[in-house]
Amino acid sequence: MTRFSAKAHIKPNYKYSNFHKSLLHEDNSEDYALRHIYSLENTKALLQKWAWTSEQIKTGIDYATIDVYRNFVYLHIPNKIEKRGQLIKIRGISRFISKSDYVDVLVTRCWQKADPYKLQPGDNWDDLIARGNTGDFYEIKLYRYEVTCTCHAYSGIEKAFAQDPVASKHLMLNSTAQGQVPDKHIFAVWKYLGCENLRQYEYCWLERKEAAITEEWQFDPDPEPELADW
Repeated sequence: MTRFSAKAHIKPNYKYSNFHKSLLHEDNSEDYALRHIYSLENTKALLQKWAWTSEQIKTGIDYATIDVYRNFVYLHIPNKIEKRGQLIKIRGISRFISKSDYVDVLVTRCWQKADPYKLQPGDNWDDLIARGNTGDFYEIKLYRYEVTCTCHAYSGIEKAFAQDPVASKHLMLNSTAQGQVPDKHIFAVWKYLGCENLRQYEYCWLERKEAAITEEWQFDPDPEPELADW
């Protein structure tokens, strides 16, 4: 049996799609797309969106199978589970899901977690520092068309979309991200600048750069020389 890094993908005697298998590596910590895009937490958010109660989600999520194909995802939760030797009926689901749904949920969850008050100025106008929950600090770099961060989550999400070109396409089409790698520190920068999407960020970046250049070139004129006291 092949081990999967995500709990939802551990299921004996199940033949996963070839694309799903292609996402896997010998080192399970490198299964980026499975862990970051098609995660249990994102699946829980989708179920909640589809009017599942908290109790129904809590009961069924450990029995979920999330199978990733090239263009879509198949989610299955059985409507009967075995517990203490007895079959118990629960709410189940069997449906194909667009990858755009998972991308939208990831973007929304990252936006909700973004906290601009955990940012502080860096050494330059295009640098910011983010304070992590564990007290670590991460460097954020502002480029014209994107923002990057040195945190592990950003790196993992970036690699996840590199692993899955269809998910990457949906990220480009997402009305908020518009291709920006979604991460809570990145969206914290957007909130810090007063932006709600990538186009607004690009405008704010230009304004910030122009203000920095103006400030750099400003100087006080030389004072008039004092007259010699003859």
